[in-house]
Amino acid sequence: MKRLYIIAGEASGDFLGAGIIDKLKGVNIKGIGGKLMESKGFKSLFDINDISVGGLIEVIPHILKIKRLINKTVDDILTNKADAILTIDSPGFCFRVAKKVRKRDPKIKLMHLVAPSVWAWRPGRAKSVAKLYDQLLTLFDFEPQYFVKYGLKTTFVGHPVVEKFAGANGEKEDILLLMPGSRTQEIKTLLPIFLKSLENIEAKRIAIPTLPNLEPLVKAIIGAGNIEIVSDEDEKLKLYKSAKLAIVASGTATLQLALSECPMVVCYKLSWVSYWIVRSLIKVRFISLVNIILGEAVVPELIQKDCSPEKISIAASKLNVDVQLKNFKKLRTKLIAEGKIPSEEIATAISQCLNEN
Repeated sequence: MKRLYIIAGEASGDFLGAGIIDKLKGVNIKGIGGKLMESKGFKSLFDINDISVGGLIEVIPHILKIKRLINKTVDDILTNKADAILTIDSPGFCFRVAKKVRKRDPKIKLMHLVAPSVWAWRPGRAKSVAKLYDQLLTLFDFEPQYFVKYGLKTTFVGHPVVEKFAGANGEKEDILLLMPGSRTQEIKTLLPIFLKSLENIEAKRIAIPTLPNLEPLVKAIIGAGNIEIVSDEDEKLKLYKSAKLAIVASGTATLQLALSECPMVVCYKLSWVSYWIVRSLIKVRFISLVNIILGEAVVPELIQKDCSPEKISIAASKLNVDVQLKNFKKLRTKLIAEGKIPSEEIATAISQCLNEN
C-alpha cells in the first residue's frame, strides 16, 4: 500500500485535506490536519493551531516552537517512510518541511496544493518552488503560467469549494454573519471591531460561524448576549446560503460566501509594521479573492484604518446586493475546469504521483 503524508496547516487546508481523504482509496494517509480531516478517521501529529499564525511580525514570538514542529514533522515523515508528501498552502511551514525532507531523502515525491500568490507579491518564489517540488496543483486557472516557465509540472485542478458551497437556499433571511477569521490573532483583532459595528446594523439574528476549538475565545470576546456561535459544518453551510449579509475577514471564507450567494463586506487588519511590509511588496489592486478573481471591486474592502465600526456600518448600509449577486454567479466558471470535478482532479494527480515511484 502506498504511503502519503499530508500537511494542512490551517482551516482552509483542512477543508481541502478532508476532501482528498474522501476521494483517495487504498492509500495509507498520515500527517497533520484539523477537525475536518480528523472526522475522516485521520490522526494529526499535532494541533494545527500551533502553526496557524498570520502576519509577518506576529509570527516572531512563535518561531522557536514552529522550528521544533518542523523538525518533528520531518522526523515523522521519514519514520513513516512516506512515498509522497502533499503540502497544502501554509508555505511558511510547508516549504521548510519540504526542504529538509528533500535533503534527507530525495526519493520522496513532493507535491504542493494551492500555489503561493506570486502574482500578488514576491514573484521570485515561483522559481524556488519549481526547484523544490515535483508537482504543483493550482486552484485558479491563471496560476500555472507563473510556474511552468521554470520547468515545474503544474496542473490547474479547480477549487473544491465549488462542490460544497455553490448556490443559495432561495429566500434570504434576516441573518447577519460575523466572520473574523480562523486564526486566534485575527479573531482578537477583528471580532471586537465587528461587534462594535452592530450598534448601527440591524438584524433579527446574528451568528458567528467558527471552528470548535475557537468557540471559547469567541465566547470570551462577545460575553453575554443573543449572538449565536455556530461550529457545526452543516449548520454553517445553511447560514452561508440563507444569510442576508456577512462581515468577513479576507480569506477563503469570502469564496465560500460568494458561491453561497451571500452579500458581504470584507475586512482585514494587521499590525502596522506587517501591513507596511506587505503593502510595499504587493502587486495587486485587491485583497479579497472574490475581487481578485473577478478583476473588479465587486465587494467592498475595508483595510487597516478603514477597518473601523463606523466604516463597516456605512459599507453595509450602502451595499449593492444585486450587483454582488450578479457577479457571484460568474465565480463558479472561474473556479472549475469545464466538465471536471476539482476533488477528483486532485485525487487523480496524487494517485499518479504515488504510482510513479
